[in-house]
Amino acid sequence: MKVEAESAIRVDNLNKSFGRKVVLKDLCFKVPMNSISGFLGPNGAGKTTTLRILMGLIPLLDGKIVMLGENLPAGRTRAVEQIGAVVENPAFIETMTAVENLKWFGALYKPVTLERILESIEMVGLKDAAYQRFGSFSSGMKQRLGVAFGILQKPKLLILDEPTSGMDPAGRVAMREILQRIHEHEKTTIFLSSHLLDEVQRLCDYVVILDRGRTVQEGYVSEILAGHLESWEIRIPDENLAQAVEVLKTFSEEGLEWSNCPRGLTLTMGQNMSDRINEALVKAGVKVEALIPKEASLEDTFIRLTSDEAPKGEN
Repeated sequence: MKVEAESAIRVDNLNKSFGRKVVLKDLCFKVPMNSISGFLGPNGAGKTTTLRILMGLIPLLDGKIVMLGENLPAGRTRAVEQIGAVVENPAFIETMTAVENLKWFGALYKPVTLERILESIEMVGLKDAAYQRFGSFSSGMKQRLGVAFGILQKPKLLILDEPTSGMDPAGRVAMREILQRIHEHEKTTIFLSSHLLDEVQRLCDYVVILDRGRTVQEGYVSEILAGHLESWEIRIPDENLAQAVEVLKTFSEEGLEWSNCPRGLTLTMGQNMSDRINEALVKAGVKVEALIPKEASLEDTFIRLTSDEAPKGEN
C-alpha cells in the first residue's frame, strides 16, 4: 500500500539484534525530502546496520520503514527503482574502464545510455578518467565512481555510507562539492553516514544523531546550533589577564565560563552577553585587542549526546 511521501525516509520503532546483542532499539527518525541529511553516531551505534536494513541487505523484522512513500518490505521494489546507494565499498571490475563498469553494472538494473554514463562520470569529476581502468584508480577516485554509479539512474534518493572514507582533506572538499552539485542539479535527496562532523556541518542541512541504537537528537543543523552557548576568543595582553579574570568572575552567576588560550581567553556564555562583557572589561581598564566569535559546532552536540562507553561492535 502506498502512503503519502512527507519524508524521503521515515523509520518508526525499528529493532534489530544479533543473537543477544541489541543493535537497534525502538529507532525512530525521518529524512526530509529535498535535503542533504547526515547520519551520525559513534562506532557501534547502529548506523551501518540501519543503512543495510533500508537497502534490504538485512531483513526488516521489527519496526516500520517508509521510503519515498512506499511501505517496506511490501513496496521495496517500487522504492528501490527510485533509490541509488553505495552502502559497501565500491566493488567494480579492475580490468574494465570507468565507462565499461557503469555500462556493465548499470545494465543489471535497467538499460542506461552512454550519454548518461558520461554525464554521471563528469558530475563526479572523473571526465578525464572515463576510459581509464578501474584498477589504476586511487581510493578517492574509486569512491567517486561509486557515487557516479549511485546516480546513474537519476534517483530521487541517494544513500551513502561514509562517502569520504580514506580521502585526504582535498578529496573530502571535492566530494562535498560533488554531492552539493548532485543535490542541486539532479534534485536528489541525499542521506549519508559519516564520522567527520565538520564535513557534515558544512554539507548537511539536517542531521540524525544515533547512540546505542537510538536516536538521541535530530533536526535541521541551523536549529540545533541556534540553541548553543556562544563561544568567543578574547585577545588580551598577558599583563591584563589577571585583571580580566576578576571582571569575568562578576558574570559567573550568569553561566559565563572561561579558559586560557595562546593569546588570551576562550569564553563560553549565553546568547547576547558579549557586548556587556566587552563593556565591563573596557571600563575596568583591560585592553581588549580583539573579541572573536567562534562558530557553533556539531561536535559539541555530538560529544554531549554520545558516550565513549557505548558498546562497540556492529555499526
